[in-house]
Amino acid sequence: MKKLLISSAAVALLFVGCNQNPSNGVKNQTVKVTGIREAGLEKGSQNLEKIEYTKQAPIPGQVKVFKKSFVTAPPMIPHSVTGMVPIKMGQNQCIGCHTPQAAKGMGITAIPADHFKDNFQGDKKLHRIAGSRYNCTQCHAPQATLNPVIENRFQSLKK
Repeated sequence: MKKLLISSAAVALLFVGCNQNPSNGVKNQTVKVTGIREAGLEKGSQNLEKIEYTKQAPIPGQVKVFKKSFVTAPPMIPHSVTGMVPIKMGQNQCIGCHTPQAAKGMGITAIPADHFKDNFQGDKKLHRIAGSRYNCTQCHAPQATLNPVIENRFQSLKK
């Protein structure tokens, strides 16, 4: 009988608590939710500033390479990629200059050996670039000096 009385009291308190109005006299307000660009999140990208990569050298080898942000960061592309992207199956212009044989002769950065290993077959060595590494711009981006939307305060670990 005591358990029934306690459980009935608990249920009664639950119903009383659910019927309370927690607003304390505050009316519903509409909150404007925006992203960094101060536009509604439901908007498209039409109001974003168009970024022109005017500081890029049109010819490879004519610009200083940016320092990596962190030790294992993929290097940035120090030249224009106009006409080289998008990279598609059977169409990768990066390979023409950056294969180890060609790069050595030109004195430029070669594709590293790990890009010639198949990650899905126990790092099996291949004579071509692995399919998972074929799309260079998936990891490597053209370097450009821009005014960032948010200041970057990232600090790399020292080697």
